[in-house]
Amino acid sequence: MEIRANRRIPELCALFVALIWGLGWIPVRYLNQIGFDGIWGGTSLNVGATIFLLLYVGLITGFTKTTIKSSAGAFIVGFGAATFFIAISFTDVANAVLLFYLSPAWSTIIECLFLGRKWRWPSLVAIGSSLLGIVLVFEGVISFDSINIGDIMAFVSGLCWSIGISFLFTSPTKGKDFPQLALIAMVGSVLISFLIALIGGPQLGNFPVGETLLTHGYVPLLFGTLYFAPLIALSLWTSTLIAPALMSFLLSMEILSGIGSSYILLDEPFGPNKFAGTFFIIFGAIVEFLIPNRITKQ
Repeated sequence: MEIRANRRIPELCALFVALIWGLGWIPVRYLNQIGFDGIWGGTSLNVGATIFLLLYVGLITGFTKTTIKSSAGAFIVGFGAATFFIAISFTDVANAVLLFYLSPAWSTIIECLFLGRKWRWPSLVAIGSSLLGIVLVFEGVISFDSINIGDIMAFVSGLCWSIGISFLFTSPTKGKDFPQLALIAMVGSVLISFLIALIGGPQLGNFPVGETLLTHGYVPLLFGTLYFAPLIALSLWTSTLIAPALMSFLLSMEILSGIGSSYILLDEPFGPNKFAGTFFIIFGAIVEFLIPNRITKQ
């Protein structure tokens, strides 16, 4: 059944999704602690979500024909999900979240170059503010010595999400097949995670041994079913209805729950520079949100 929603419902849903996304580091870090080391924390979570979505689509909604563009968009979003969870395991949560949320800048550029949006000076302010925020996060030192694999994965994740949601928004789908798109995203996420693990080798984490799987194997299945599968499905549904730059802004509210929860629970360092960087990234997203006459779903 096609889901019909007025303009505000998907926007409010995206805000809710963003706040829940911000807590995504908790299950990943927990899985790291119980034996799913490094990359395998997020990967096992994705596997759990994939199994649930495969059963849900196969037994309840059934498989339907999707367009190449929407399938490609879902797969690219899955790529972004894979790299984001890797980032959480290898860098500070604050760094992962803030680097990911260069996505409003990427989405704005994509809209202007490919989706017919007119370039306006507020767009330059939004992008410049986001870039300034990133410089402040790294305390003005941007070099290969100061950037680790987690930072790179977070940067790649934000770019993938921007590209993926642009494909989804411009595809003919209006959300009716989002469970199947979520499944495509998760299959893509698992494949990308295994490929990165194969390239990176043991330094990205040792594959969980049999004892870990026997003792704790149910945990990623549980988290994947109750937490991540619904989250990725809602993310894709809202992405088919909301313009990419606006969607990126709404999702940037993850900064509040992500950085706030990591500061409270992990006591990660969050000095004046990161505070200022957070301000400028959020400011850039707000400027983007206030720009009038944005593109709409055809």
